[in-house]
Amino acid sequence: MKIAVISDIHSNMEALQAVDDAMGDLGVEQIYFAGDVVGYGPDPALCAAWVQERADLSVMGNHDSAALGLMDTESFNPNAKKAITWNAEQLGQQAVDFLASLPMTMERDGITVVHANPREPEGWNYIFSLWDAEMNFEHFSGNFCFVGHSHQPVAVGMDPDGQVSVQPGESFKVIEGARYLVNVGSVGQPRDGNPAACFGVLDTDENLFTFVRVPYDFKVTQKKMLEAGLPEPLAERLAEGR
Repeated sequence: MKIAVISDIHSNMEALQAVDDAMGDLGVEQIYFAGDVVGYGPDPALCAAWVQERADLSVMGNHDSAALGLMDTESFNPNAKKAITWNAEQLGQQAVDFLASLPMTMERDGITVVHANPREPEGWNYIFSLWDAEMNFEHFSGNFCFVGHSHQPVAVGMDPDGQVSVQPGESFKVIEGARYLVNVGSVGQPRDGNPAACFGVLDTDENLFTFVRVPYDFKVTQKKMLEAGLPEPLAERLAEGR
């Protein structure tokens, strides 16, 4: 079975549609969503409706929580704060109810999905280093934990002897007895210098995980953001993948 894992859509419908098309071409059978439907971008309600309809498993992100008024936005920079306030105002009741129903963590068939980290999901702490990753392995029980939050795709493996290392390249074979903590990057706002939308595909038949990049017309998203009065720097960064 091919499972697509997507995260950090951030109200970017153009990127999401491109990813949806790519998933269809790849023969994806299940979609797992690792949080942050909303924030930054111009289409929060449309993106929430897509996730509600299409994702087989979904968890809450910090921007989703902020849009619902469930967390303090003091940690948000001024542009992010302005954008999440605007995003919250665009959500209808159906989208609000859907976001409010999302759990912090979900597990299915040995796969854990959480937005920030499995160690302290509601703390919204980032996994930036190998040490951060190693500390989190003991907080999920299956072979895979998928996260988002940093918008930077990276896979960390723990071999059967307990050694932790970054998995190089765009794909890797799943080794029997090994465990993996994978950040699938961002659909709507990549921050690794590549503006193409990013997601991951786990092929359980081939024991293969692959990062997938999908170009999209970010100029359309930028235009919509500026017309909505969203902060210009948030629109500009889409072209640079930062």
